Amino acid sequence: MTYRSVDGGSRSLWHARFGTVREVEFAVVGAGWVGLSTAYWLAKAGRDVLVVEADTVAARASGRNAGFLITGSAEPFPRLAKDLGEARALAFWKRTAENRELVRSELLDNGRIDCDFLPEGSWIAALDDDDKVVELRAGAEWLQTAGFPVEWVEGEALRKVSGSPRLGGALYQGRDGGLDPVRLCRGLAALPQSEGGFEILTGARVTAISRGQGPGGDGVRLQTLAGEVAAHRAVVTVNAAIPSLIPQLAAEVRPVRGQMLACGPYVTRDLRGVWYIDDGFQYLRQLADGTLVLGGCRNVAPEEEVGTLERPTATIQEALENFLEDAFPHLASRPVQHRWAGIMAFTPNGLPSIGAIPHLPAALYAAGFNGHGMSLGFVAGRYLAERLLTGSGGEGFL
Repeated sequence: MTYRSVDGGSRSLWHARFGTVREVEFAVVGAGWVGLSTAYWLAKAGRDVLVVEADTVAARASGRNAGFLITGSAEPFPRLAKDLGEARALAFWKRTAENRELVRSELLDNGRIDCDFLPEGSWIAALDDDDKVVELRAGAEWLQTAGFPVEWVEGEALRKVSGSPRLGGALYQGRDGGLDPVRLCRGLAALPQSEGGFEILTGARVTAISRGQGPGGDGVRLQTLAGEVAAHRAVVTVNAAIPSLIPQLAAEVRPVRGQMLACGPYVTRDLRGVWYIDDGFQYLRQLADGTLVLGGCRNVAPEEEVGTLERPTATIQEALENFLEDAFPHLASRPVQHRWAGIMAFTPNGLPSIGAIPHLPAALYAAGFNGHGMSLGFVAGRYLAERLLTGSGGEGFL
């Protein structure tokens, strides 16, 4: 007899015998920030929603970022406008501002979710390089003209607020802030049904998605490791992992690794707000308990920071420590307590990829938030919910 592996040899007969198919009105694949947000808006509209998650809530990028709830892009606005066109670049900034206000009004300012939100503003800063400072200042003036409430800070005023001898100028936005992204996602997942709550099935990795088996192939059918789900409509929001379910998107969505570390404890809390520096290649904040969180430096080894391996590397971790000593020496005295990595999803044009799944008219997908998932996820979830509810494409997200 010749041995042949069937189904990878990973599941027992009992796991493979799914039994009854679970039927729902709407299915959301992925319990990250975008998926949970979509489920929230669907549930708030009074619809039956099931979120299907391979691991746990916020297990991937949604729980591995710095927790920045900010407006706009880390890169200077003139460059963004050159790449996307002024109208689309302004639309991006408006969407992020809308996202921030929605999160605050729906979840944070009313106390519905406690996630250590610190509304101390955001800083998009340039190192003391004349060309970069000039470009960032021009962007601040452009945005002010467009009506965004941004402030430009430089010189001694910036050194006083940052404590850094290396920053040349920064754009400040007072309504932004930082939060605990895992507590935010868990809080959203734990809302009661009367407040937009919904059901989540964890440990249920989706292995296949296909047309439903009703008349005319209506609806969507999900094969998962925890059973089958039949939905009227569905959306896939697994970000960097989306090519595993939709191979056609492999060229559209590229997995990119981001690395972080945390230092402390600190006796005092000297850094307020959240900080993007050097086109966002470095970012940091100090939490309410004084812990310093620092991430970035993937530009040190960009060819290595690709793929889906969630593991920190010596090259990037050393670069992060060197950056801290150089740019924020007063914060470089405490030991590193924690190191981690997460996988983002990047697209060729730097904008999210959102649309209908090929050959599945009842299903949508959303992926490729290019490191801006927290800044776009809640409003993207509302957009996806509206498309699922109406069954039409409507206007594009961006």
